[in-house]
Amino acid sequence: MKRYKVSKECIGCRACAEVADYNFEINENNQAYLKKQPENKNEVDKCQKALDVCPVNAISVTDGKNQDVVKAILATSNVKTTLDKHPELKDVLLDLSPKFKRMQNPLVYNTLARFANFNDAANVTGVSICEILHIINKHLGVEKKLLKSMPECIKETKERPESKSVDVSWEESDERYIYNDGTIEDLIQKVSNLPPQNNIVIISTVKPDELLKVINGLNLIFNIEKNREYRISIFNPQKKEKMVPWQKRKEHFEILDVRTMTTDPFDVIIKKAYDVEEDSGITLVQSFEPYPMINMLSEMGFEHLTEQKEPGEFWIYLHKKISEKQKDETSSTKVDVVIQSATPVAYPVIMRLLQSEKIRNNINIKELKVWEETEKHLAWITSSKADISFSSLITSVKLRNNDIKIPALFVWDNFVLLSRFKAESLKDFKGKEIYTPLFEEAPPAKITKYLIKASGLNPDDFKFVFGKPFGRPEEIYKDFVTGKTDTVILREPEASYAIKIMQDRNEEIAILSFNKIWNEINPGFGSFPNAGLVLKGEFARKYPELTKVFLEELESAINWVNMNRKVAAKLSFDMMRQPVDRVELFLARVNFDYISGKPLIEKVKQYFDILNQHDVVNMKIDKEFLDIFRMD
Repeated sequence: MKRYKVSKECIGCRACAEVADYNFEINENNQAYLKKQPENKNEVDKCQKALDVCPVNAISVTDGKNQDVVKAILATSNVKTTLDKHPELKDVLLDLSPKFKRMQNPLVYNTLARFANFNDAANVTGVSICEILHIINKHLGVEKKLLKSMPECIKETKERPESKSVDVSWEESDERYIYNDGTIEDLIQKVSNLPPQNNIVIISTVKPDELLKVINGLNLIFNIEKNREYRISIFNPQKKEKMVPWQKRKEHFEILDVRTMTTDPFDVIIKKAYDVEEDSGITLVQSFEPYPMINMLSEMGFEHLTEQKEPGEFWIYLHKKISEKQKDETSSTKVDVVIQSATPVAYPVIMRLLQSEKIRNNINIKELKVWEETEKHLAWITSSKADISFSSLITSVKLRNNDIKIPALFVWDNFVLLSRFKAESLKDFKGKEIYTPLFEEAPPAKITKYLIKASGLNPDDFKFVFGKPFGRPEEIYKDFVTGKTDTVILREPEASYAIKIMQDRNEEIAILSFNKIWNEINPGFGSFPNAGLVLKGEFARKYPELTKVFLEELESAINWVNMNRKVAAKLSFDMMRQPVDRVELFLARVNFDYISGKPLIEKVKQYFDILNQHDVVNMKIDKEFLDIFRMD
């Protein structure tokens, strides 16, 4: 029987649960999971349909015949080992008891779950061991194997002898910490990170079995006494090690080989860089020495050493330096944030933004994604998977019912018409095939048709050509510079790339700015809005101060890029996968201008009034709509 699996790429669109609700379910994190593997042809057919309709290919299938034999999970089975092999069981356990939610904390998962078996889990959660084993084995389809192993399956066998309380022979800390359901995760973190020859004292009204399990697993020693309450004094007996230079430890750094990646490695590298602890590091393997990335990471507290192993094989060892400032308790209060962008136009700004010390001190980038596929970007907004998005204005406001905020726009006048034919105005494009991004009802085509009609021309006299299923900007750009097409509508940065290539070839092309045409039709309008910052509404409400800091740093990053265009080009050219001179031209042409507050609201209203009037969009411009752009 076939076995299905859902990966972390799931965007929570619920399509799978709708077509195969008996097998797929959506958890509280808005992610799909297999609540039950298919057991008959009808269920297999529905699961296959779920795989087919998944928009991001997050569902995979394997032939059960070629899989390792799945063994029954017993009471003595290690929790972490089991869940590493069957990660879908995390959601199954969470349905049994909310206490299993602690395993979503990576530290708890890598400590408590590593040292615990399912008997321990039953004792902590209060769920019968028989119920736990019955449910998880049924989910794996091996319930019969479990029944055959009765009663051995539920016997209590300790994996290792428990440590015993010893007399206090160490100097105790003056601080005291309270143990309860609300503090256990923080205390496990403190105990796990307890430096050699250091102590922590914890007070609890109940015996802290979970904590003792971690203490035992980490080979710490402790003293426990009970009067009216439990008092646990924990000590790390390891000797303090002499500091070993990082250059001698670099071989132990995690290796990230980006040479074979088919997608842009930028988001992967940045995510890894944010995850690295101080005085640790990562090793980047690349076919060249990526100076812009190295320079950027140096601003994030990294130092580096590059070794060329072979021609076309560079190993860049990146070490995160220890902060000069003493770490305080606020370091653990960083907010996990998911950031995404649907366009490379924001690359230079994002890269400068990520160098901000304030940003690094306040947020932990859980994921940073730059999409080539706009539809996936939108799915992350609609599913509330992204906290911060850099997105097109017209596209974003269509999601007004998805609890979003658009506090600032900073990309303006982003489209141009390019042609190998001599052209000075729109009328010169009559009868020409115009290769257009996206599809007929998308903003590029609709705004172009509005400009044509408002210029006194008939849109039917123009031939718009779209890709299948729709035109990708990067594909339209490549077709234009290779001579496959003669006339195209391009956004930035692809427009500048094409212009620079044609300049280098000494080939003349016509360049018609949408801004110029727009202002001929709407005198005095100025720049028209294109893209900006989209926040998840819940995020903005929950973290108002952090949102304020982010907006301030975004404005600062934009101002820096505008004043340091050549430096910004050198910072971002390899991530944009273009030579420096093309990126320089892009930054010289692009209109970056941070606008927020009342000026933004007035501009947006003026813009959409025009679009509504000419049927480019059908958007009700009321207080509710304009509130999207307000942060007060």
